[in-house]
Order: sequence, then structure tokens, then C-alpha cells
Amino acid sequence: MSSALGSYLPGSYEDLVIQAAAALDAGDLDTSIAIQYRLLDRLSRLSERVLARRPELHDLHRQVRLDLKENLVRKKQPGEAVEVMEVLLHTHPEQSAIWRTEIAMLHILNEDVETGLAGLEALTRDYPDQIAPWLLLADEARIAGYLDRSQAALDRAQQCDAHGDEGLVGFLNYVRFHLLRDLGQIDEALAAWEEALTHDPEQAETIREVYSMLTDAGRYDEALSYVARDENRMQAAYQRALIASLQGRTEEAEQGWQEVAEMDPDEYEYGHDAWVEAVLRLGDPDPALEWLHEALPDVGTARLLTLTGMGWAMRGDVEVAGTSFQTAINMGRIRQPQQQKLDSAEWRLLDSLVDDDEIKAPLKSYFAVIETL
Repeated sequence: MSSALGSYLPGSYEDLVIQAAAALDAGDLDTSIAIQYRLLDRLSRLSERVLARRPELHDLHRQVRLDLKENLVRKKQPGEAVEVMEVLLHTHPEQSAIWRTEIAMLHILNEDVETGLAGLEALTRDYPDQIAPWLLLADEARIAGYLDRSQAALDRAQQCDAHGDEGLVGFLNYVRFHLLRDLGQIDEALAAWEEALTHDPEQAETIREVYSMLTDAGRYDEALSYVARDENRMQAAYQRALIASLQGRTEEAEQGWQEVAEMDPDEYEYGHDAWVEAVLRLGDPDPALEWLHEALPDVGTARLLTLTGMGWAMRGDVEVAGTSFQTAINMGRIRQPQQQKLDSAEWRLLDSLVDDDEIKAPLKSYFAVIETL
């Protein structure tokens, strides 16, 4: 058996690639990483003459580094992934803008936000007429809490030519929606989201962010008008129940939670936290915990892990609940490096679900709250 990578023999390049993939498929991340490092060691020692004669090995070197980077991120070692990617700046300089972008994002993932943002800012200086670096800088600066820097980058992005790329224009307005929302300019944020939808119909999947913003602002009628536009029946039904609860219509809210709980979350691509929360609000966490046990490896998010912790708190297991909350915090730091605790709104939900103060007291430290039990 042969291929572009050479004969399939024990210890060959192809054999090592297959071994690394098989280890990853088997869940043995450490072995997969070790094999990839072994393969890179061999590829890195090849001379320029050999690589020129066998360009497929030059391409393999790049691909193995990219695969190793993904494995290291899975292993929560983004700092080591930076070192892996930096080599590509020298071995494959023709794609340096891509590598620099990935390295900057890895620095942010490693909680070195300033270095990451500096890397993105350097890209905007080197490619001032390209819209994508400015948009990425604007979004990451906003997530890190630097709203002025985000606004400046977004203003600059709007001066760039998108070259007819409607998806890119849609994303620009989606970034603007987030920034205006965080600035408390709700009407302007609504206009930005509608503009994003005009250019990119796929933005319709983000409508929950719109009616959540309006719900948080107490603009319930407007929120419901957007809920009616949501094609995801599960999260739309959840939001109607939530608004009923916030307005004191307890019986209607209970009926709404039940409606959501009777749906099959596996039929939906997103919005699973709506189903889990509805089930928890009905008082029996077991159906939610059973589903989460099977689903978390595939659809796990910080929000779902937070709700998992709440389910275990309802069961009275403080240790497992705390582990879930800490894992949710760690995952949330990927997008919000400054986040050290879960939002106070999540504490209020936990407080409403669990009556026992002895269970809640040791868990309160995971949440950004200052009031006492």
C-alpha cells in the first residue's frame, strides 16, 4: 500500500499520522500529542533540498502543527500551542497573516489578553485596508471589556471595502449590535441587528440575543415580538415562559416550562440550555441530568455546565455541583478572559431552585454576588 506520503510501513510518516488520529478517536489525547511531536521532530530535521523535492512533506509539516495545536487547546495548553504555531511563521511564511491571527487568539485563550490584542492591532497596521482584522480586533476588545478600543476598531472597519461580501457586512453589523448592547444603547443595537440580518440571513439564528436584551431591559412586548420570529420553537417557548414568570403570571409560566420540557432537545441544533432550565424549573433535575450526561461531550457549553451544577445542587451533591460550576467558569474564560465567576443572574436562578441554605452557602463563591444568604 502506498500514498503521496510514502509507503504505509510501521514508523512511516503515514503510519504516525494514522496512529495519532486513532489515539485521538480513542480518547487518548496524551498519546496523540506524543505521536504528533515525534512526527514533527522527524519532519523538522528534513533538509530544504528534500522538502523541495517532496513538497507533500512540507504540506504535512504544516498540517501536523495545525492538528497538534487543536490537541493542545483541547488539553488546555494554549501557551504551548503558541510555540507550535510560531514555527509556521518561518516554515510557511506565505500564510503568515493566518498564523499571526491564530497566535493572537491563542494568547487571548491563554488569558494573556494584552499580548493577544497587541497581535491583532499589529495585523491591522500591516493590513489597514482589510476589514477582517479590524472586525476581529473590535470583537475581541469588546469581549475583554475594552469598549473604547472596540468602538475605534469598529469605526475603522466601517471605512474598509468589503468587496461585495454580504456575509462580512452582516458580521460587521452583528459586532456593532454587541457593542451597542454593551454600551446600553438598545434601540441602536436593534437597528444594527436588523441591518446584519439584511445582509446575512443566517443571523436569524442569533435572534435570542435580541429578545434576551429586550427582556433584561424590561421591554417585554418588544421582546415577544422578536420571540415570535424565532424559528427555534424550543427556545422561543422558553422565553415566553420566562417573560410570564417575570411578569408574575406564575401559572402561565409553569405551563410554559412544561411545554418546553415535553419537547425533544435532540431535535434542535442549538438552544439546549432552554430545555434544561425549563426542566430544572419544574423541580425534578433527574431528566435534565440524564440528558446532560449523554449530551455534554457533543454540545457542552459553559451555560450547560452551569445548569448541570444547578441540577446536582438540587440533588444535594455540593461537590459535583462545585466542580461543574468551576468547569463552566474555566470554559467561559475562553471568550471572556476577565471572567472569574459566574454571573449574578445565575446565582438568582440557583437561589430559586434550591431552598436549603446549607447547600447554597458553599456554592456561592462561584458566583459574582455580594449579598448574603
